[in-house]
Amino acid sequence: MKLQKITQKRWFWPLVCAVSVVFGWWYLSIVTCAPLGGDDELINLQNYYYITHTSFAQSVLDYLGDLWEQFSLQNGRFRPFSSPPVRGLTSWFLGDLVGYRLYILAWTYADIVLTAWLVGKASRSKKLGIACLCLLPMMFSVWQDSTGNSLYSYGALVQSTLLPALVAGLAVLRWQDTGHKRWAVLAGYCMFQCCATFEIGFTYIVPIFGLAWLYTDKARDALRLTVPVFLGECVTLAFNMGARLMNTLRAAGILEGSVSQIEGISPNFDLPAILRTWVMQMSAGFPLNAMLFGKMRPGKIYPVDVLCGVMVAGAAAAALAALDKLPNKKQNLLLFLSGLAMLSAPALLIGLSPKYQQPGQVDWRHGYIPQTVESYGVGLMALAVLVMLLRWARGKSWWPGGRAVLYGLLAVCMAGSVVWQRAATRSAYEAGGRAYTVFGEGVAAGLADAAGTDTPVVTDFMIWGGHPVAENAFFLRYHDQDADAHALQVWRTEEHADDEAVYRLGFTLGQDKHYDIAWCGLGYGANPDALTDVTVCLPAGTAQYAVLYYTTADGEQKRTEVYPAKEATLLTLTGETILADSIRLE
Repeated sequence: MKLQKITQKRWFWPLVCAVSVVFGWWYLSIVTCAPLGGDDELINLQNYYYITHTSFAQSVLDYLGDLWEQFSLQNGRFRPFSSPPVRGLTSWFLGDLVGYRLYILAWTYADIVLTAWLVGKASRSKKLGIACLCLLPMMFSVWQDSTGNSLYSYGALVQSTLLPALVAGLAVLRWQDTGHKRWAVLAGYCMFQCCATFEIGFTYIVPIFGLAWLYTDKARDALRLTVPVFLGECVTLAFNMGARLMNTLRAAGILEGSVSQIEGISPNFDLPAILRTWVMQMSAGFPLNAMLFGKMRPGKIYPVDVLCGVMVAGAAAAALAALDKLPNKKQNLLLFLSGLAMLSAPALLIGLSPKYQQPGQVDWRHGYIPQTVESYGVGLMALAVLVMLLRWARGKSWWPGGRAVLYGLLAVCMAGSVVWQRAATRSAYEAGGRAYTVFGEGVAAGLADAAGTDTPVVTDFMIWGGHPVAENAFFLRYHDQDADAHALQVWRTEEHADDEAVYRLGFTLGQDKHYDIAWCGLGYGANPDALTDVTVCLPAGTAQYAVLYYTTADGEQKRTEVYPAKEATLLTLTGETILADSIRLE
């Protein structure tokens, strides 16, 4: 009775929503500590350099040119609204690593809100929608054994694909209510945009049908409501097939123009390979899968991790406890199946791809980028399972006295997942994020200026697998330096004369971020481990007093007291040959 009275207060449901959104955002914002990964390591660098060296008017014209290229079928894939497009919206958020991650998180949360809205509308229960809002932030795989996790990479590609599909779902339900055809037109356009952003959009007609069935209670009415969605997909499919045909004709020499490589999206019907890849890709949509298979441990747990866990889980438990009217078995089944479709259908497209059927592309510790939208499906499935659990428990004789225990156990389990993921993600990525930051600050400070454009520069921080184009893009992005850049790990495997001059730019991480430094010096040959003319960069935020330690080539250990300025400070060590791996700040 006390709980019922509380839930009837005007402030209860707004408070639950506010707590869930604030602390859910705080929980997921741990992804800001990760370095750039996947194709972001190249594309983001190139896009930022472009956007900062091009006028706004020209960037708009160039983007319109890109759209024309897509709609005139000059590419093998029809994706005019893909994010990030070469000259699109995302490029304006690439100046800061944290800002870029928050931009993606904003897309993620927009999808969370719309998914919850759609569930609440389809089930005719706002309270169930709020419960969905509270559960969804805990469903994501925040860490995976790959830096290509779409929760913080690929410019919100999958999130920007899902959003118009959710709008289409809401539009068809509104069409059912009003009969106004403009809602059907909106739904059709939204699905066109969805599928023209990323090919997984074609699969979203299935969960939209399931939720329309949940809303109308009749499969026939649901089929009618999904007709505009289907037509929108057909338009996109026609453009896709046209783009493939034109690409085939160019490959055969019948038409002039460049040929796009589209093997990754061409299906391979090897059934064992499909099933293996499909199941592994689906597993990536579950929150703790990567942690368990990757044997990730939380590492150091901070009070903020516990606070996020308690508040997010508490909001979800409160929302579930306040569900006075539960969906019936048929409604709950449709909710579960809609979630299963969101999980399995995008994963099936990955399972059909010969590229991702190859070993190492998808495994039990990580999936390809649709994993994030698969997690929305996992959220709907989890909601349906919890509703089923509540319906079972509320019919038991022990329920009046034992319900607090059940809700408490649910809250503890959910909070444990949040704490584990947040702490483990920080432990796994923080060093990489710090390394990326200090390396970028060192380049921006001009550490490698002495190398110019001709003398090779080898870097201890590997960009995009050590690809020279990506290494060069890093210097262009951070310092407008057209450097002859190479990754040290790659450089060591190559043949180089012993007297070949090369600058080595590296970094050393300290006990915390206030003792991280970058450095650069002149070395020789394939293994430039002994350096002369060493310059050390003390980044902004370096401890106000510290001691720089290093060892000379003859084994002498030296120390120098440093007093950094508020901005980045360069310190030159002349007249000595220094062992690169010995340079540190304490």
